[in-house]
Amino acid sequence: MKFLRDPLVHFITAAALVFAAFAIWQTRSNQADSTILISASEIERMAALYTSEAGTLPGEADMAAMLSDHIRDVALAREARRLGLDQNDTIITRRLAQKMSFVVSDLHEDTMPTERQLEDWHAAHADRFTLPATLTFSHVYFSPDVRGAETAAAAEETLTRLNASDPPAAASLGDPFMLQRQYGDMPLRELARQFGGAFAETLSTMPVSEDWQGPVSSAYGLHLVQVTHSTAAMLSPLDEVRAEVRKDWLEQTRREKNEQAIQEIIARYKVEIEGGN
Repeated sequence: MKFLRDPLVHFITAAALVFAAFAIWQTRSNQADSTILISASEIERMAALYTSEAGTLPGEADMAAMLSDHIRDVALAREARRLGLDQNDTIITRRLAQKMSFVVSDLHEDTMPTERQLEDWHAAHADRFTLPATLTFSHVYFSPDVRGAETAAAAEETLTRLNASDPPAAASLGDPFMLQRQYGDMPLRELARQFGGAFAETLSTMPVSEDWQGPVSSAYGLHLVQVTHSTAAMLSPLDEVRAEVRKDWLEQTRREKNEQAIQEIIARYKVEIEGGN
């Protein structure tokens, strides 16, 4: 029995045992990988998704179609991985990174802000909680396309008539305008979007008055304007926007925690860039 004490025999025996164990594991692994298991919970998820979209429970044909699609997707995905098609694929990499970012986000519990933190956030981001300045005005439009070189003269002459002791109805004057002739409580930023920044800036400096003023240039032409009401921009008190302030604070806190967690994940890896200094 001397051969039993031979180191070579021990090595061969150990190698055989390792190979046998690997073969068993490989067989089980292949069997598991070649089996597409559709669990009861997965079927329930499909049915719930169908119900939420269609508004009714799925019938037998509907479930059969969903199961067929699911089997098709799983089989093709596994075959793609077997062929290595998931490697070096930008879309797959981005999708996995996105899913991981969702996982990271779910790991953190929200910490509710203190009153002092809400006050500080409200003050530091006042622009988010400020009601915009608004204007209420009427206007009479003069089109350069219609009047040409006489546009400014026509506007000046009409301004004199409108501010006379017995003025004509403003709606009967000027040229047709594609938008409105009167605007109520219009935010200045919306006014700038529709008429142009210069027009909005000029109107913001006009006094509230029954008199007509102008002419004022816009992206469309010339306007005579009657500003009847204005409100200045105003920061909403914290008590009126507390829910929005808390929501803003929580969202920013989540973003910061998520970014910190992602940076910690990145720090686990050694990054090497070919050709880099």
